[in-house]
Amino acid sequence: MKKISLYFLTALISVSTYATGTEPSKKNKETPSERLQPMKIRNRAARPDIPGSLILNIGWNILQDNSEELEISTLGSRTFEMYYLYDMPLGNSGFEIRPGIGIGVDKFKFDKKVTIDQSVNANGDTEVSTVPLSDDWDVAKSQLASSYVDIPLEIRFFANPDDKRRSFNVSVGGKIGVRFSSHTKVKYSHEDENAKLKIKKDFGLNRFRYGLTGRLGIGGFNLFYYQSLSPLFDDGPAGTDDATKITVGLTFTAF
Repeated sequence: MKKISLYFLTALISVSTYATGTEPSKKNKETPSERLQPMKIRNRAARPDIPGSLILNIGWNILQDNSEELEISTLGSRTFEMYYLYDMPLGNSGFEIRPGIGIGVDKFKFDKKVTIDQSVNANGDTEVSTVPLSDDWDVAKSQLASSYVDIPLEIRFFANPDDKRRSFNVSVGGKIGVRFSSHTKVKYSHEDENAKLKIKKDFGLNRFRYGLTGRLGIGGFNLFYYQSLSPLFDDGPAGTDDATKITVGLTFTAF
């Protein structure tokens, strides 16, 4: 009886294997010499070698010769910039020229409960002025923001050009930019309700900007400095005709 059951079980497994199309594991068919062959390691795709550098600047702003009514908080006034710079080495000298292009965003947080308003007077002329915010508002933030397309150009020197990722480096240069967007934003609460007021206008800001840049550090981590040579406003609120920006911050290189 046991033999019959064993034969029946063997036949059932054979029929099931044939019906499902499965085959014995290939591993069981390998000879001892085949099993001793080294495993093949799959090569991963190498990281693409993209020329140039993608950098991110994070900085804090200071306004010189600004109106007292529009004094800003340096910690709350920040700059964010993302630039692509193309590296053009000058032989083996360690120097390289780096033209580029990118986007920059400046934010200026006002210390006082004020904002900037742009309106048209009775004569049809545009006027930009400083406006106090309501005393009934609990203001969390009042700021002016502007966005630019920038074209930077710098000369960079590497102390060890054979190992740029670990080398001390220093660069000097400048940039020009054109503003494509600007707005004011006020975040406040009134009668236990939170609100946000955002207005998009040019607010008398200069359409173009230009200035000098400096950068130093090791590898892809740098300190940077920017001194604007162009006034922030072209026809802004009273007392801002000569306001210029200084930015100090950190540079991170993505590649």
